[in-house]
Amino acid sequence: GKRMCYNILKYCKYILKGVKAMKKTVFSVVCAALAVCFLLSSCDSAEFIRPVNSLISPPIYYEEYAELVEAFNDKVSKNASLCSPNKGEHRSAIVVEDLDSDGETEALIFYIDSTDPSVARMHYFDIVDGRWISCGDFTGYGNEVEKLVITDMDSDGSSELVVIWRVSGVASNSIMSVYRSQLKSDEYKEISNEACSVCEVVDIDSDSSKEIFFISQTQTDGIIQRLARVMKLSGNEVVLMGETKIDPNISAYTSFKTEKVSGDSPLRIYVDALTGESQMITELIYWDKDKSELCAPLLDPETLTNTSTLRYQPIACADINNDGIIDIPVQRSLLATGDDSATTVTESIYITEWIDFISGNAETVQNALVNYTDGYMICLEKKEIETTGIRNYGSQSCWVVYKTDGEGNSVGELYSVLKIDAERWKSEDFSAYITVVERAENAVCVYITQNGKSLGIDEDYIAAKILPIP
Repeated sequence: GKRMCYNILKYCKYILKGVKAMKKTVFSVVCAALAVCFLLSSCDSAEFIRPVNSLISPPIYYEEYAELVEAFNDKVSKNASLCSPNKGEHRSAIVVEDLDSDGETEALIFYIDSTDPSVARMHYFDIVDGRWISCGDFTGYGNEVEKLVITDMDSDGSSELVVIWRVSGVASNSIMSVYRSQLKSDEYKEISNEACSVCEVVDIDSDSSKEIFFISQTQTDGIIQRLARVMKLSGNEVVLMGETKIDPNISAYTSFKTEKVSGDSPLRIYVDALTGESQMITELIYWDKDKSELCAPLLDPETLTNTSTLRYQPIACADINNDGIIDIPVQRSLLATGDDSATTVTESIYITEWIDFISGNAETVQNALVNYTDGYMICLEKKEIETTGIRNYGSQSCWVVYKTDGEGNSVGELYSVLKIDAERWKSEDFSAYITVVERAENAVCVYITQNGKSLGIDEDYIAAKILPIP
């Protein structure tokens, strides 16, 4: 009857707020629920149409958080759309956790109010006598929530909140805000704000307490500087623990990795960064216990640039040989000559050296020819570099590997590497090829020539030599 329809519509109202962020399977469930309303003859059409205006909101799991949602509507806003963090561990607009170790949960809700759609906000609820009580509302510094980190930075049993706010479409700078609960109450207070391009919470000095590592940009008299900084919680404030200059010629940061080789070694931070559209470097940063300072050993102190890790393709650093140490790729051109009339080179081919930087020394752990466009690399022994040539047929997604006499002259093709789409791979045209990388949309396969087979190249050799880009 009409009451049943109303109840269905009430739940659909909250579910429908998440349609934009839902996957197709969840969307089908919502559509099915709406179809029920059409079938019930007593449903009023105005009641059915009303929830459609709420489609901009992420999903609220009304059955699980019904009382919290009602408290939010009553105490905060009935005209709000929720916004979820788009990175990190917490991806829900509603986060329910025991923040102060009292055995009961608290809640954070990220939202945008229709009265001021230019800014995202965070609201904090606590449970008092079994009821959700509003305990604080915080205005953010952008219209998106990039990330939420919940961590106890000083081991006092109460978690600090680190929220990264950003303006949609602006990737260069976000705002990192730190919120700390007050000692004599359950309320939170904003204690720090910093502009940042990268921000992570890590234990950088191995003291079992976490610090905030971030990268910021400053400009003085038209000169841009970039600084890696570490801030530590001290009492009721966040203080600067250390900073170091890093390469300022960055268009974007793309990845963040950490590695700790042993219990005695410092935590090493690797940040991949684009310089221009496709060239890339990796910043290596760590805390020097003996000097009590933050260090960036790959920065040239005279030019204030990091050219020692430069590569011409955006290849991320990775543990290439699975030894627990992150390797940084650097590149130099491979000058492969041969029969020029048969060669159609559409882009440069580089020798990529994967390098460990340990104790100030650079050690090459792997040499490879990286086909970034097609997503694979050919690993080479050092002695093979001088006697290996490549013909690049870019329009056909094909590399032909040949052996040279040491002076660049071809003495015979060894094998060809080809990327083909999944549909073609299913045909019988490639029955003589070996699959080395298989993906849903394409495959990378290899054809070994008779000359290659006579030199001992077989399927096991190819499997060890040709790998997907990590």
